[in-house]
Amino acid sequence: MKALFLGTSAGWPLPRLGCQCPICQSQDSRDKRLRPAVLVNETILIDAGPDIYHQLTNLKVDTRKIKALILTHAHLDHILGFNDLTHLYNREEKILKLISTQSVFNGLRQFHRLPLSPFKPQLVAANETIELLKNTKIALFPVEHSQMPCFGVKMKADRLFVYIPDLKRIPKTKRKNVRGVDLLVLDGSSLDRRGQTKTHQSIEEGIRLAKDLKPKRVYFTHIGHITGTHEELENFVQKNGGKNFHIAYDGLNLNF
Repeated sequence: MKALFLGTSAGWPLPRLGCQCPICQSQDSRDKRLRPAVLVNETILIDAGPDIYHQLTNLKVDTRKIKALILTHAHLDHILGFNDLTHLYNREEKILKLISTQSVFNGLRQFHRLPLSPFKPQLVAANETIELLKNTKIALFPVEHSQMPCFGVKMKADRLFVYIPDLKRIPKTKRKNVRGVDLLVLDGSSLDRRGQTKTHQSIEEGIRLAKDLKPKRVYFTHIGHITGTHEELENFVQKNGGKNFHIAYDGLNLNF
């Protein structure tokens, strides 16, 4: 499987407007972050934040290959770019699948009241497994994030991939189905309690969660403003998590 990280920031991009902090003034290209989205196997897009047009064009993604869009939840940093995706041209397949739960779809329609074409909604129940594409199965499983329903994505092709960009907690009784995966991507909105909001876990908490889930590789995304530079965060997760712990960055292309 392949995963291209289109964006890895939290709800606002980095650098922040007018900010003079070390992160925002960093010259490391990995510290330039747009809103979270990921493209799997060049065909399945997860989330469509406000930067999606620029992410797809800047990274030279062949949008003719995209066959489906999965939405994790209806916060604006994950759906605000949906309108741009309704203008995809020169496609072999005229109909694209839009995968979400009913609650997330309702949130999208509150924001986007225009025609959905070329997308055709396929609404799924929480924890329901469907065959999205040939040899690719997915399930959306609920996670605690905010009052708005939020879901992680579990995808199985030749490998197992779990993507949870926004997360406060997964109860221990709900962790069985996401153990031992090949690639686990978790919320990294804050490093520790400093700057942490009540709806997101910290990277420290994510390390403890990942150690319990025992994936082969762990990456943090949704990186917030009060965390550290990419280099600092990478050193932190390597030291406290292990050699299989990493920080994602915009444009990172993983084969796993």
